[in-house]
Amino acid sequence: MPRVIEAPDLTLSVNWFSVTTLSIAIKMMSDKQSTLKQVCQVADRTQVAVERFCDGCNCSQAVLTSFADRYDLDESLAMRIASGLGGGVGRMGDVCGTLTGAALVLGLELGPKTREEPDAKEATYVATRQLQERFIERHGSSRCKQLLEKDLSIAEEYQQAKALDLFKTRCPDYVETVVTLLDDLLNEKKTNMKQKILTMLELQDAMNRKVNSDWLDAGYPWYRAIWTECAEMLDHYGWKWWKHQKPDMQQVHLEIVDIWHFALSDLILHNTTLEEAAELAMKGLGEPSEAVDFRTSIEQLAMASIQTQSADISHFAAVMQAAELGFDELFKTYVGKNVLNFFRQDHGYKEGSYIKMWNGREDNEHLAEILARLDANSADFSDEIYRQLELAYPAE
Repeated sequence: MPRVIEAPDLTLSVNWFSVTTLSIAIKMMSDKQSTLKQVCQVADRTQVAVERFCDGCNCSQAVLTSFADRYDLDESLAMRIASGLGGGVGRMGDVCGTLTGAALVLGLELGPKTREEPDAKEATYVATRQLQERFIERHGSSRCKQLLEKDLSIAEEYQQAKALDLFKTRCPDYVETVVTLLDDLLNEKKTNMKQKILTMLELQDAMNRKVNSDWLDAGYPWYRAIWTECAEMLDHYGWKWWKHQKPDMQQVHLEIVDIWHFALSDLILHNTTLEEAAELAMKGLGEPSEAVDFRTSIEQLAMASIQTQSADISHFAAVMQAAELGFDELFKTYVGKNVLNFFRQDHGYKEGSYIKMWNGREDNEHLAEILARLDANSADFSDEIYRQLELAYPAE
């Protein structure tokens, strides 16, 4: 009797294949829609800026007002701020108004909120310079008189520019270029921010594993560490009405960084991947809770931590904002503290042989000096901190 070969049941395989194919297709469509949405947003902003220029805004006003919604900036205020910058600053034919308008946007995005944020100032300068360089690469110059080939500070040449319709034939192109370049630059900054968050998550995970290789299963109450640090931060800021207290903002900032250590640990613990944790951190940092006075913002972070038994990044962002601590400074200080903790562990901290006073000063003071002279954006930033600490550490 011939052997009967039964056909395999392909139902499961077909179903699995169908579901998998459908999932891939949906993801591709989602990615495509996301990309299209970004492109449309850029195109819309560019179109708005060009239309505003053609409707009577000067070039600087057209650029600044097209980004006003991003910063909750009142458009009428934006119009006034940029009103003197058109025509190469007061129609002097100097730096193109589109670029001065863009510089204002970059200041809103990256600029310092106080006189004591050199990193934010430097980041703004770097971004502004990058934008100008890209503009010059495309158009050959950043100066109005060279772009229009007319010196607007001379009445006769200004009239010639009007007669030749240069403001209608050339300037809209410059507006479009700058808005597109600005969007590209801001997206790059966002990508850079995410990479820095991923770096911090990786460093925190490594530090936790150095202390306890099974830390993910240890059940540590990170939220409790957060609200306890909040109390310490409040003490450094001052809250006692019966005695004179001056806020110690340097210590306040250090407490915020300490809280960030615990928040990162909590994010790692409650997310499947570091990528997911980074996305959640990005979202929270970008959406700080409602602005309140600093003491209240600390209390709200503490309460949110207790109520949810987790790190509330939006409330953390509100504390950062109220304390005027920028993200770049958070990153720089966090990485420095993390590397110092590694350095301490590697040099006998746990065994009690670590030397904390180096030539009459604490290791934290040496770290501050090292951070001040290093570039936080360099690829080997953390490695260089460690190397500099080794050079400064007393010979054993």
